[in-house]
This record gives sequence, structure tokens and C-alpha cells, in this order.
Amino acid sequence: MSESSLTAIDLFCGAGGISQGLKDAGFEVLWGIDHEENTKPTFEANHECEMTVGDIREMEPPELGVETGELDLVAGGPPCPTFSLVGRSKINSLDGRSNTSDDRHLLYEDFLRFVNHYEPKAFLMENVEGMLSAENDDGEPVVDIIKDQVTDLGYEVRVQVLDAADYGVPQHRDRLFFIGNRLGEENPDMTAWETHRNPRNEEEKQLKFKRDPAELTDENQQTLDGFSEEEQQERFPQFDKDRSTKRPWNTVADAILDLPPVSPDGTTPPTKASEYEIGPVSEYQYWARDVAEDANWEDMPLYNHECRGHNMRDLTLYKLLGEGVSFIIGDIPEEHQPYRSDIFPDKLKKQNPKEPATTVVAHLYKDGHMFIHPREARSITVREAARLQSFRDTFEFPVARTHAFKQVGNAVPPLLAQAIGTAIRTEVLKEPLAEPPKAD
Repeated sequence: MSESSLTAIDLFCGAGGISQGLKDAGFEVLWGIDHEENTKPTFEANHECEMTVGDIREMEPPELGVETGELDLVAGGPPCPTFSLVGRSKINSLDGRSNTSDDRHLLYEDFLRFVNHYEPKAFLMENVEGMLSAENDDGEPVVDIIKDQVTDLGYEVRVQVLDAADYGVPQHRDRLFFIGNRLGEENPDMTAWETHRNPRNEEEKQLKFKRDPAELTDENQQTLDGFSEEEQQERFPQFDKDRSTKRPWNTVADAILDLPPVSPDGTTPPTKASEYEIGPVSEYQYWARDVAEDANWEDMPLYNHECRGHNMRDLTLYKLLGEGVSFIIGDIPEEHQPYRSDIFPDKLKKQNPKEPATTVVAHLYKDGHMFIHPREARSITVREAARLQSFRDTFEFPVARTHAFKQVGNAVPPLLAQAIGTAIRTEVLKEPLAEPPKAD
């Protein structure tokens, strides 16, 4: 472990979206844990630290090679599906008892148990937006209960709902974040770290081509893609507090339209593409390719870009949809419905290339009806879903496609984790900004 590194652990780590974002923000992730065995090949293929598969309720915090109070950050997104059961138990009382015997146990308490053990300087906890309005069986706001428990551990905390699209992720994804520290510092207001915004006009919704600054002329430098020359030369991503200019949201087109076509059962296009056919086009695509400065994109392998099979009825329904149009299954004539509408109140949705994607969900492992490609008659691939979640193309998912979809959908977008990690590093831990991550 480098003496200059900020240190972190990732609880409920999954594939490692938070770990990747923290790494890009300049943290060294020392350890991760998740209960799902299929996440281990993915995590270990992309991260250098140890990852444990197990039930965190049965785990004692491991030795990390750091003294109590020296760990900089505990991060994670504990599932919390039963808000009504949240109670005012003391976290200290969790030590020494069998959590698995308690049917009411909530996993966020184990997150706080690890915080209590390591006494990190800061913590980051992610959850669904619905927690913000949830109450327990006694009518107490769940967020207030958790804030009180965190205060009992000696931490000041800020709670915010963040949309990933405001931080460069080409996807609308609203999630709740608890950011806390025990150093007496003010926790960052993440609205001050936003890099992107709602586009002001139709022109700003178009695919944002990346140009070589050397090609700018006096005639086009002020109008190219709607950005000034200074903005054109700014490296993506760049997280600065209170930035004077914000860019329009990254869109589905910005994210995935450079990837080669694939088809459910064709040979041209094939069902799977393992190499790129053209270079990156948009600024986001250049970043996502993660090509080393002395390398060529043509030499890079393309991972996880394989089309799932579709029957002819699904393909025909997909063709009915215009860009960004969704059908609730119950609205489709009964004879054409793929599922019973009384059991599956789901949607068919073709993603709009001019907007950020809708929230990428783990349900993708079952079917892709809500993520139909904007230009091709199919649902999106794992690689396209990963792009929409801001995993770069060098991040490989070496597992079966169903597991890969689930891991992508459950992840915290790395770009969003990088933004929060950068804010914690600079505002709470008082460390200078990390150098932008370079391609391997």
C-alpha cells in the first residue's frame, strides 16, 4: 500500500462500480465483499484487491493493514428493501450476536457495524430514492433514524438524491447518498460538483462529435458543438467544484452508436462482435474506449458485445416503436401482448438517442424490452448497458450474459462514484485533486 494513497473498502461491492469510481478519484480500494458468487470473477478481473464472497452478517471485519481510525473511507450500497422494519437499535449492540437469526435484520446495519469497527474518516452509503420518503411501522422517517444512528457513531452526515446524468453518465438514475465524516468538516453538497445539465435546445441534444482542437478555425471555434474552444479542449471527465460552465447531458447516441451492429440471428451483422469497426466519434466514446496514448483502437478487443435472441413477435413489436417511445404492455392489443398485463405491468421502450437512457436495471438479465436499441431491431448488449452505466470498455464482465446484465444493472455508475469520491477527497480529506485516470 502506497503511503500517499487514500484508502477505502467497498461493501456490497458487486462488480465494483463504486470501486472503479473511487480508484479513478485517487483512492486505493483495499477490500470488497459481496454475497453473490458470480460477482467475484468480474470484480477480480478488473480490480487488484482481494474480494470476499460471503454473507456480511456472518463476517467479522478483516484485518486491512491499517490501524483503527486510519482508513479513509468505507463505501457501499446495502440493499434495504423493507423500510418498515428499520428501528432505532444501537449499532454497537450488533457486535457479538447472530444476525442471521434475526428475520428483521437490515443490511444497512452491517454497513454501520463496519463503520463502527474501522472508524474511517468518512463513509459513503448508497440506496434507492424511495428511502427518502419511507417510514417505519411507527411512522418515523427512515432517513432520520439512520442519521441518528450515524450521529451516535460520531459522524456528521449529509443526505442527497443525485441524478447520474448530472455527472456525465449517459443515463438518468436517481439514487440516495449518505456522505458522512467524523473530522468536523462540512460534507460536500454534490450539486456544486455537477458537470452536465439539461440541454437548452434541440441542437444540444445531437451527438457531440469530438474534434481535434488543431482543426478549429476562427469561423467554427465558437459554435462547434455549442462549446467554446476552452470547453472543447477540457478533458473528460473533469470534476471541479462550482464550475462556471456545464455541458449538455450525454445521450444514448453519445454513448453507444460507435459500437458495431449485431443481430439476433444474422451473420451480417453477426450475433457477436469482438472488434471495433470504426474509431470513437463522440467525446464520451473516446473516453469509454480507454485507449492508451501509444495504442491503436483497432488493436483493442471488444468485450461483451453480443446480442441476445429474440422471437419474431418481439422483433415485430420493436419495429412499431419510434425513437424514445414506450408502450405499457397493457396498452398493446391483447393478441400482441408478450405477457399477461395483470401479472407483468411492464413496458416496451426504445431508447431515445437524443436523451440519456432510462435507468439501467438488473431486470435486463430476464429480458431487454425496456432497453430496445434506438436504431437496430434488438435489445441492447451487455457492453452497451455498461457504456450507459459509465463502465469503460476495458472493464470486462467474464461471466454468463445473464449474470453480466444483473451486475451492470445493480452497479453504482463509476463516473458518479468518481465525482463523489473526488468531492470527499478534496472537501473532507483535504487532499488535492487526483490526476485524471489514464488508459492502461
